[in-house]
Amino acid sequence: MAAAVAMPLAAASTQSQVNLWSTARLPDSPPDGVITESGNTLPYYQGPRTLAFTYTFGNLGPDPLPGGAVVSLGLPLDLIWNTATLAITNSDGYSLAPAGTRTETIATNPLALRRIWDFVLNQELPAGASFAVNFTVDLNDLSDDATDFYRVLMRSDFQLQPGADVTDTDSTNNRNSNTEYVVFNPPRV
Repeated sequence: MAAAVAMPLAAASTQSQVNLWSTARLPDSPPDGVITESGNTLPYYQGPRTLAFTYTFGNLGPDPLPGGAVVSLGLPLDLIWNTATLAITNSDGYSLAPAGTRTETIATNPLALRRIWDFVLNQELPAGASFAVNFTVDLNDLSDDATDFYRVLMRSDFQLQPGADVTDTDSTNNRNSNTEYVVFNPPRV
């Protein structure tokens, strides 16, 4: 006679799963001109002026993203932005609360820093949903070794709230940079 052996079933995971993504873009504002270097044509933006941008953030699911995730708007060359002037003009009805600014190093010789503005998404983002964040910020007319030397990209990021009971199944698409290099406050052209 065969004895029945009881084996526990693996516990089903109750943790929500999401797949966050973001997209950064060039300024919506037209460039002041182009610079040609080594056969490449690069748009340039010269301050002082206000620039408009649109970044997009989304959740591929399969579950809704609870409120509390962090949306980050990153712009290169910290020196050239009037940090206090960043204003979100539209976020497709999603509520974003300011969570501070910070910098991160882009390069060290010469030193170049990226300015990052963080915002908390205050509501749930359904699976398959996305929203655009339109914002403006003042570009000043300062330049230094970094603005003269580097050709740069914009950066977006979308991260889970620290300690959230949610798993991001593919964090490789949370951070994004636009694909075309630009120049800000170039040596006078």
